[in-house]
Amino acid sequence: MEKKRNNRIHHIDEKGRVAIPVNLRREMKYGEKLILTKGIEKCIYVFTEEEWRKFEERIREFPLWDEEKRRAIRYLLGESEETEIDAQGRILIPGNLMTYAHIFRVCMFVKMPRWFEIWNPELYAELHKVEDLNFREIPL
Repeated sequence: MEKKRNNRIHHIDEKGRVAIPVNLRREMKYGEKLILTKGIEKCIYVFTEEEWRKFEERIREFPLWDEEKRRAIRYLLGESEETEIDAQGRILIPGNLMTYAHIFRVCMFVKMPRWFEIWNPELYAELHKVEDLNFREIPL
């Protein structure tokens, strides 16, 4: 039987800490800084410092006179928060981001190519129904 890599439910403690799944944590180390910010679909994006720097470099190329791109920069950078992995492999999710993503007692992690996402499991299930996606139109 194939092992599932994502979409497991994780409990958040009363202080807002959650353990990062082992499959994601393998690439990180204790004390490593992570950047959390609002995701576009009511989730939280989590970047390593290295990937965040690359992301910021790409954003710096945006023309400042483009209002839509300025709004995107404010949305992604203006709400970003830094956290670090503790000795138990946990991170603290800031309250403002938990509220934004409707994450309270449980969450799930979804691995993406350059970051991972933290989701409210119910929102994820609702927004990502496989039958609703038309994969034929997505150039993979």
